[in-house]
Amino acid sequence: MKRVFYLLITLLLLTSCQRVNPEIKNKLSSQKIERIVITNTRYAGRYSIIDKKAIARFKNKIIKAEEASINTNLEPDFIFDFYSENKKIASYKYIAELNENNTVNLYDESGKTYRIPTSIEDEFIKRLLKKDRNANVPDYYKDSINLILDKLNVKDKTIAIDLKKETMTLKYLTSVEIKEIFESINRDGIKINLLEQNSNFDVLISINTKKYSGNTVQSEITVTDSNGAKTIYFIEGNYKNKWDFFIKYK
Repeated sequence: MKRVFYLLITLLLLTSCQRVNPEIKNKLSSQKIERIVITNTRYAGRYSIIDKKAIARFKNKIIKAEEASINTNLEPDFIFDFYSENKKIASYKYIAELNENNTVNLYDESGKTYRIPTSIEDEFIKRLLKKDRNANVPDYYKDSINLILDKLNVKDKTIAIDLKKETMTLKYLTSVEIKEIFESINRDGIKINLLEQNSNFDVLISINTKKYSGNTVQSEITVTDSNGAKTIYFIEGNYKNKWDFFIKYK
């Protein structure tokens, strides 16, 4: 019985050792890490980890990164920069809130793809992702897109959403949340995806939010059909329990 017990302990230890990624471990252990800077990619929000125990916890999750192959093509939400004194020794891009197995949520500087536990977010996400500031943004996008679809009167089409010009409304959302907002719009056989995830589409909708305060919005929405013809709509909206929009051609 004791032999079986010791054998199980040995196997667990071996499994634990195998989980360490030697390439990442060598990179992060080559010099003493004194600071980790985490940057939100959608606004100038940064958080620095300088506590030795917190640095060790963070590093230990990174060095156990597993190679992953399923790529969502979502935009990274955060950048992790590791510093020794004032010299940056490593940098990684991270997509938050991805829970699927073997799905890529970490990229190194050379583009290699990995997966790490989402528990790493406990170290920083509350400080950098103030979700309460975007309380009405999901409804703004859903309601405005539905309004445009009413104008287009299309069915059974694939629509791509271009958010390249969006800044103020996406600051406190993750890529996963943004994807879920648009994919939740389900009507008339229409399939909606983000542009970076969909290269084959019938209609392109580009959103350019000019002003946003949480309860008022002004935006310009450009619709491009499969022939390249463009229609531009100007939208003004007010929020009071729900969004009410005024729409006109520009």
